[in-house]
Amino acid sequence: MQKLDAPDVSALLAFISELKDLDDALAFPPRTLALLKRLIAADFVAYSVLNPAARRSTLRVFYGDGEEDVTWGQDGGMHELRELWWKIRSTHPVCGRRGKTGNWTQPLKVSDFATLREFRRTPIYDVFYRGELDYWLDMGLRATETETRVFIWTRLGGNDFSERDRLILEFLQPHLEARAADVESAAVAAATMAEIEDEASGEAHRVVLCSSQGRIEFASRTSYAVLRRYLGIENGRVPAALLGQESSILKHSSGRLIIRVANSGRLRVLLLDERSSQLDCLTAREREVLGRVAQGRSNAMIAMELGIANATVAKHLEHIYGKLGVRSRTAAAALVHAAAS
Repeated sequence: MQKLDAPDVSALLAFISELKDLDDALAFPPRTLALLKRLIAADFVAYSVLNPAARRSTLRVFYGDGEEDVTWGQDGGMHELRELWWKIRSTHPVCGRRGKTGNWTQPLKVSDFATLREFRRTPIYDVFYRGELDYWLDMGLRATETETRVFIWTRLGGNDFSERDRLILEFLQPHLEARAADVESAAVAAATMAEIEDEASGEAHRVVLCSSQGRIEFASRTSYAVLRRYLGIENGRVPAALLGQESSILKHSSGRLIIRVANSGRLRVLLLDERSSQLDCLTAREREVLGRVAQGRSNAMIAMELGIANATVAKHLEHIYGKLGVRSRTAAAALVHAAAS
């Protein structure tokens, strides 16, 4: 039975740790493929997301020595070549097998089903791989009705992939699966928030989603402006120190911002509550009077509730208007409602 030696185990644990700490909107960016290339030696490593039903590519991430690329969707100007690839895809020993069995998570090599000579005689090798590769190893994530996701290692010349390589992939598969699920959850959450924002919900303006390292996954223009005003954020990241607190209060010349932080899986949900400092200049009694004005009370009602004369209420309002720079009880009440919203 194939076993991993101590260096392989250490390398696996280091990769899994880096994968958990990866802070990127892309599930598997080129730098992750570079790490996979260190674990399993290859000329090139790729991550491919395909929609077999629609016969189209959704995403391709590629890493080779000194070369990397991320391609979303189909390459322009290559329609006929793409159509040919889909037409003869079943002649690929591994792709054909996966298409028949629906098993995408088991690590497979071309040599599991064909010799190198037999592989070189296939139509897909003749058209697409001749002079590019001889040996092929791949492993996928769980497939859906509309999507297959596969990691591919290739070599030109030299030796075939080993059982040690296959065993490493068997250990890695659930961790790669978990990483993809985390990124998908974050994308769904961000899309949901964007939909709420499109509907102009007031709550959407006060919510920010970010990763555990602080990278902002979603923020409306309003909430991003608030963060920029109070934190000077320009790089799309919330300070890690702030994420470690359940709540924080930040001050600015225009007011103060209360930030509450909640955990949701790998996401951090920030609830923003900005309060205007405009009302801080009022005395306690003036705030009492203004609060009742905002509730629609008349001067007479306020006087009765507070046990003061009508003239005193009017005098308080005169001082309030002067301090707030307004001319009417409606404008003063609007400031109260704005501070509470």
